[in-house]
Order: sequence, then C-alpha cells, then structure tokens
Amino acid sequence: MLDSEEEDESDGEESGDDDPLYGTGSWQSVQPDTEPDDLEPTHLESPHITKSVVEFPSATAARPIRREVTRYTAYQDDVPGAQWNPWAPFSSKMDWEVAQWAKLRGPSSTAFTELLEIDGIADKLGLSFSTSRELNLIIDTHLPARRPPFKHRTIKIANEEYDVYFRDILECVKALFSNPEFTPNLILKPERLYADEDQTIRVYHDMHTGRWWWSRQCDIEKAKPGATIIPIIISSDKTQVTLFRNKSAYPVYLTIGNIPKAIRRKPSRQGQILLGYLPTSKLENITNKAAKRRILANLFHTCMRRILSPSKSAGIDGIEVTSGDGWVQRGHPIFACFVGDYPEQCLVTCTMSGDCPIGGRLKHFLGEFSITDPCNPRDLDAILDILATLDDGSPAEFARQCREARIRPVQHPFWEDLPYVHIYQSITPDVLHQLYQGVLKHVVVWVTSAVGADEIDARCRRLPPNHNIRTFSKGISNLSRISGAEHRQIAAILLGLVTDIRLPNNLNGQRLIAAVRSLLDFLFLAQYPIHTATTLTALRMALESFHDNKDIFVDLGIRDGFNLPKLHSLMHYEDAVKLFGTTDNYSTETTERLHIDLAKDAYRATNRKDEYSQMTLWLERREKILQHSEYIQWRLTGCPRPRCLPPAATYPIHLRMTKHPSLRAVSFADLKEQYGATNIEELLIWFLVGLNAASQNQRPTDAEAAQLYLPLDSVPVYHRVKFWNPLAHGRKTVDAAHARPTRTSKKGQVTPSRFDTVLVKVSNGNGINSFRVARLRAVFTLPRNKLESTLLPAARLPRYLAYVEWFSKFTQPEPHHKMHKVSRSFRNDGHGHLASVIDLASVCRSVYLFPNFGPKAPAAWTSDTVLDECSTFFVSPFLDRHTYFHLENLNST
Repeated sequence: MLDSEEEDESDGEESGDDDPLYGTGSWQSVQPDTEPDDLEPTHLESPHITKSVVEFPSATAARPIRREVTRYTAYQDDVPGAQWNPWAPFSSKMDWEVAQWAKLRGPSSTAFTELLEIDGIADKLGLSFSTSRELNLIIDTHLPARRPPFKHRTIKIANEEYDVYFRDILECVKALFSNPEFTPNLILKPERLYADEDQTIRVYHDMHTGRWWWSRQCDIEKAKPGATIIPIIISSDKTQVTLFRNKSAYPVYLTIGNIPKAIRRKPSRQGQILLGYLPTSKLENITNKAAKRRILANLFHTCMRRILSPSKSAGIDGIEVTSGDGWVQRGHPIFACFVGDYPEQCLVTCTMSGDCPIGGRLKHFLGEFSITDPCNPRDLDAILDILATLDDGSPAEFARQCREARIRPVQHPFWEDLPYVHIYQSITPDVLHQLYQGVLKHVVVWVTSAVGADEIDARCRRLPPNHNIRTFSKGISNLSRISGAEHRQIAAILLGLVTDIRLPNNLNGQRLIAAVRSLLDFLFLAQYPIHTATTLTALRMALESFHDNKDIFVDLGIRDGFNLPKLHSLMHYEDAVKLFGTTDNYSTETTERLHIDLAKDAYRATNRKDEYSQMTLWLERREKILQHSEYIQWRLTGCPRPRCLPPAATYPIHLRMTKHPSLRAVSFADLKEQYGATNIEELLIWFLVGLNAASQNQRPTDAEAAQLYLPLDSVPVYHRVKFWNPLAHGRKTVDAAHARPTRTSKKGQVTPSRFDTVLVKVSNGNGINSFRVARLRAVFTLPRNKLESTLLPAARLPRYLAYVEWFSKFTQPEPHHKMHKVSRSFRNDGHGHLASVIDLASVCRSVYLFPNFGPKAPAAWTSDTVLDECSTFFVSPFLDRHTYFHLENLNST
C-alpha cells in the first residue's frame, strides 16, 4: 500500500464551505459533492408534513402601524464615519479584528494591555488604541447599544437589603424584536397547521402553532384589534461560577416566542438576552430552615416582580415595537412560559417541594397514573383568593389557608397581577432534568440493582463502536456525577443491555424489557421537533405502557412505590406541546449553555471584587461587539436581506468526503487480506457490467462479466465516510462510518480494525423493506475518465464506491423490545459472506446493532470483535433522535 500521508483523526482535509435540531428530513441518496449553498431555501415555509394551514381569521391581527428606517440603516447613522468606512469607528480591518478578538476571544484586560505595550506592536498593526482602557472607551462612546443597560437596585426583605441587577424588560423585548437578523423569520400571528386536508390531524412545532397563542390573540383582539402578541419566555437557574469557594450566580434569561426555536436555541444567534442577576444570599445568619425558605421565596418573587412589572400595562395596552425592516406594530408582551428545573418550578408556582407544581397533586399520590384521572392545572382563581387574604390584615389566616392549599406563604408572587397569565399552565416540561437526569437515571439504577452491575458492565464493554456512541470500557455502574450528555449516551444503549438478560428468581424479563422500551420511546418521542395528534397519541401510549409494566421493579424488591415528582411530570408533556409547541421551544439545555457565556465567562473577566457591576459592564461591551460584527458583515456583503430559515423538518443528511483519500493506492490483494473485501474484483466487475446494462435498459449477463478486464490493480481508499447537515449543524459531522484495517503507529501502538455497519437504500420503496443493513468493508474510487471511456461507454461511473457485506432483510420487529432482528447473510454456495459493490450515495448513515448476548454475555467477545463473533443482532432505533424518528416512520409505512 502506498500511504499518501500520515493519517490523522480527520482523514485529510474536508471539502465544503466554512460555516446546537437534528435533521429530520427523509433518508435519500444525495451526491456527496452537493454544496451547502445549493440547499439554501429562499423563503420560510411550514413543515413539509403540513397539508392545510388555517391562519388567524382577523384581518387586523398583527397589522403594522407605519414604517420607519430599517435597523441597520439607523445603526449606521449612529456610528461616526460609517458612511465611508465599513470598519468605523475602527480605522481598518486589522484594527477591528484585533478589537473583536480582544473582547470575544482574547486574554484578560491586563494581559491585553501588556501585549500592546510591547514596543512597536500597536503602530505596526495600525491600531487606534494602545491599551485595553482606550479600547473600552471606543466601545462605550462610539458603538451604539441595541440592548438596554443594566440597572442596580436594592431590595429590602425582613430588614435586610439585597442587590439585584436587571434590565428594562420592555427594552429587552424591543431589542429582540428589532434584530435585523431575525426579521425574515419573525412570527407575528398564530396558525393552526394540519397534516391532512380534512383538518383532523393537528401539527405542532414552533410556539405559534400551539393553542396558547391563538387563545391570547382572540382575547386581545376582542378588546383592542390590531395586536401583535409577543410571548415572553423566562428561564432562571442558579449556577456555580467557580470550581472552588462555592461562588454562585442567579441569572434570569428572556426570549420571545416570535423568534423561531431554531434561532432561539442557538446561543451564537443571540436569540436570548440576560435579563438580570438575582441575589444569591444563603441567609447564613438565619438558623430556622422554614424561615429561611420563606424569606428566600419572598426575595425571589419580590425581585422578579420588580423586573416584570413594566409588562403589566404593556400586556394590556400594548407598546410600539419595530422590526428590523422598519415596520412598527403594536406589540403586547405577555408572560407565556417559565423554563426551569423542579426546584425552580416549585419556587415560581409557590408549590410545596415534593408536590406537583402544575396540578398540585400531593407527593404521596404522585405515583398514581390513569388516563381517565389526569392531573389538571390548579384553579388559579382559588389560589389568588388565598393570596388576597393577606391584604385583609390577617397574617395568621393567610398562613393557615396557604398550609391547607399546600402553597408557600409568599406575600405577592410576581405573576399575581400579570395580565392573561395562568402560572400553572406556564410551567413547561424539562427534558434534561426530568427525563435524562431524572426518570432515566432512576431506571438505570433499578436495572443495575435487578440484574447485577457485573453483567451490565460486561455487556457495555462488548458493544460495538459507533460515531455517536461512547464506549464505556469500564461499564456504567461505577460512574459518578453523571452528566446529561452521559445519560444521553446510556439511553442509546440501555435497551441492548437488558434484552434477554436473566432476572433473579427466574422472573420473566418481558415486563422489564417493556418498561425500558416504553420509557425510551417516551424520551425520544418527547424530543420530536414536530408533533402531530398521531405522535402525541404515541407519546401517551408509551407513558401508559411504562406505568403498566413498572411493577416489575416492585416484584424484584427494588421499589415499593413511585411517588417521584419527575416521573409524575411526564403526564403534563402532551398538554404542554398542545399549548406551546414542541419541547425544544422551552429547553433547559439552552439555559445551561447560556450559563457559560453570560455567567461563568462574565465572572472570570472580573477581579472578584464587586463582581456584578463588572460582569454587567463586560456583557454590555461584549454584546456591542457582537452586534457590530453583524453590522460589518451586512456592509461587506452588500447590505443584503438576511436569509430565511429553511422549512422545518426538511433537512436531509448528506455524504461528506475528504478531498484526498486516506491511502492513495491499495492493491486488490491488500483489500482482500486486510479489509476483508474477499471478492472485490469479481463484484466490482459485476457492478460495472450492471451499471452499463442499466443505462441501456438491459440485464447484465455472465458473458459480459467474463469478457470484462479491469485495467488496474489498486485503488484509492477512504477510511471514513462522514454525514453532515449544513443547514442545521454547519460544518459539524452528524454521523460517520469507518472502514479501516488494523494499523500500528510509529511507537508500536496497535489500533484494532474497525468496519462499521450502515443502512443502505436498496430499492425505491418507502417502507423499512426498501433498506438493508450492511457492514462497510472498503470505500474507494476508480479512475473515472479511464473506465468511462474504455468500459462504460453508456453509463456514468459514481464518484465513490463501497464494498459491503449484507445482513438479512428486515422482518417484523420482535414483540417485546420491538427491534428488528438481523443476521449476517451468506452466499448460496457457502463460500463466504454475501457481499456487493455499491454506489456510496445509497448509504444513508451508520446503523447501530445490539449483539444478541443471550442470558449472559460471552466472555470471549470484545467491542472490537463482537461484529465478527456474534451471529445475530438487533437493530437499535435509539442511536440518536434522527435514527429513531425515521425508523419509527419506516416501520409505520
């Protein structure tokens, strides 16, 4: 073999242009050299499954009042010298890029000043500043602020004063609404979408497709026609900002439902805004725990009341808001959703810890589940009547009624006077903490306790590798402080760990498998980016199936009840989707990611003294740099209109190959011996003959194959196939499949061979039988021009080819775990595996196979050899959300 260059992790330089939803389009054969720009749509559409759209019937809804100058033009007018200098107020491109680096990527202010003090650096770079202080002065005085500054106020509770830093919420709403980058995608009116022409199957995705927006639009249109609803989404969560010293921050974030979720969930798009920092006092001087909890609750609600109070009158009367293209509308900012974990939900709703924060079901009854006995939201009017007793001057009566109603005695909750707010409907599902870090975490512990840590860990060590699957080489039983990402990995393999496993006392394992499968179904269904009435029914049935089978853990002696708030919360997912759209509209994962930029990084930029005043100033300057970067990009590209988002759920996955092969020339003999492509020459000839015959609408014959001679003895080989989705993920590799032999490094370290399994499109049908599992043995190219002229006069040779070994065809899923069982296919003459040379474009993506371990995992199997040692496998639908979405669709076709 002739090695082109020492192979690294990237397998060579990637082709394609430079650039956190997953692709939900159909699997299809797409040529690997398709460029991202070819895929860019020109207008915003409803999801492709939508067959009927019902717009809000009022002609006055969201009607604009007048038009003003566009936001970018107004911004340019406020920057000195911007008319003739696109980099203004900086003198040059170098001047701007150094400033941008210093504020977004650079070192501390002191280190940056010391760098510029090196003799001659500032002059040679042509900088308009020589210290960090001078740069800050330019930013503070010459860059316009599109977002409001922070205010500092003191809140007094129980004779103690606390500092709170916050922004004007109405100005924050205006800033988000007016961002020019959001303008083409801004949602102004609610819609009802249907998946059928008869309008019987409702479709939910972005927030405007839910029932809440439609209902609020009706309420306000009756009183004041011409309204544009601005749904306010608030999230809060206390977070550690230091590894030591136990220093924390309590940020509150704001976004609006008019911005599509695909923008809101990406921090780089600036679709969220830091609304304020709440006090983080631990009240260590108060020893009574009940008094401490009461004071902390009142402190939270007093601060939030102060921050949100301007939205009270604005929600009723409306305010003028201007979009990025200059259109002025009467917007009504209304508190719609709260995003937070369980402690935050209890704090916001004044619910006692342990109870349901939505329906108020008591902690001793949370394990009960019945479709006919739902946990409906609390009676808000009844709660407000209890809160009103405090104003009657009877604190004792107020406390008594709060105890009886199982609510915290908060004097004035922040939502008490907000218009059109039902706080118990505003609490949204939390997939991260309720499912991954909650119910799934419990089930993993229960399963491990039931079958033993040794067997679970042994199975983990014998699972085959995959691009999207972490190999737990030491098992999962000894993991501590497991993150959400690790629980996501465990969810992908959990069903394979329990299939056919032996339970104590010879108990039937079918209920255990059914419980695990139902939970995983619910977990993946809950994360669908688009829901219909049909998928919501499947969500409900999955939850019902889990509850029907959960008693297996009682029979195993692991549990004596299921009064878990996070398990109970799953009852509310369906209603939340119908009200506010799919769960990715209100994800706490976005909040966790925002902590890094807007809390942790901000704290590190301070000198740890009076940190909040420094943090807020640092954030204001950072936001100015980010908005100026968008403006400069707009100027340099000729002042274009911002691009629209592509239609929801129309993102196919595309092949992405490196520019250069991993090995320039691999002989056919080496392909047979080292790659396992035992019949490469024979099958390649048959592929070429078949390709040529197909182009002439003929059938290939043995005689044609016998006469064909290959004028080559080696081919360029690629060791990895990548799949990407440029519209949804940019340059990120969504999936990959490896086909490489054993290799030894210069230091003598041996890397085992790896030949992954993939899903191949084998026919033009739409169901599961139009696909087949194969093992990728080699990926290569042929000298296209030479072969086309000598061998294929009537056909065009595909750019990339693959040698694959087939598994058996799909049959009906197994009844309990509902996975397809496959086994390796062999030739009719018994001479080796059934194999083919195929067009690489027919490979849809990698596929994950669970080995059929039987009651006990064989000791001889390893992760590197299990695909060779095991004879039968189960096709996992839980490799990732994209795989689950499509396998479920294919099974139903």
